[in-house]
Amino acid sequence: MLKLAKEANSILFDYRIPLAGADTCSALAAAVEGHGSNGMVMNGLPISIYAPETVGCAVVDSNGFTAAATSTGGLMNKMTGRIGDSPLIGAGTYACGHCAVSCTGEGEAIIRSTLARDVAAVMEYKGLPLQEAVDFCVKERLDEGFAGLIAVSGTGEVAYGFNCTGMFRGCASEDGFMEVGIWE
Repeated sequence: MLKLAKEANSILFDYRIPLAGADTCSALAAAVEGHGSNGMVMNGLPISIYAPETVGCAVVDSNGFTAAATSTGGLMNKMTGRIGDSPLIGAGTYACGHCAVSCTGEGEAIIRSTLARDVAAVMEYKGLPLQEAVDFCVKERLDEGFAGLIAVSGTGEVAYGFNCTGMFRGCASEDGFMEVGIWE
């Protein structure tokens, strides 16, 4: 990415959001042309310049069994040997009889609060429904980091919560209901 920025004679402050202005975008697009974008473009730039993001899934079957999975997008410039929240069951991913949860965001904050497990614990010990448990955990249990999560209960209730600007998410059910969102 640094090489591409030097070739384009521009700097991207946030590697996920291209700078506004046709000249900058054109220069960067020209610099990255042929760098494995396979013709896919987003915001006028080859898709290859964007970093991967977290992909999570929380599901429930017709018997009420839940499952969760989380694939991390990683962290740029991470410390060597750092383990994120995604592979830590209870932190970034968790499923039990009450719910399934998949988290995204600042891994250290998610780990400190065992965010995914906390949602299930709040449902179990406080008797709260899923959305209230999610809201409580995001607002009260998550410390200073930014994070979000998706969750589904054993009865099929779907919930999400985040304490940042937005979180890409989607939901689909067997009866044909579909919803996608970024902001509240």
